[in-house]
Amino acid sequence: MCRTGCPTQDHKSYAECARGLHLNSGALLTTAQKKHDSELNAYEKARSEGIQPMGTKAAQIELANRVSDATGVAFGA
Repeated sequence: MCRTGCPTQDHKSYAECARGLHLNSGALLTTAQKKHDSELNAYEKARSEGIQPMGTKAAQIELANRVSDATGVAFGA
């Protein structure tokens, strides 16, 4: 019983077919962790410059940095 998109259709079970895909969920976790760490580092850098972003997400930090640059005053949410 293979998944629909299996090219060989010769696996004994769905799980065996899925294992044949060689999915690397560790790579997905590593990427998510790197993004998270990057956002926290950017937030920490902004805070060390006196900027208070509205949150720790990249878009919020970038907005706070742009506003600070444009106004010449540290953004404070």
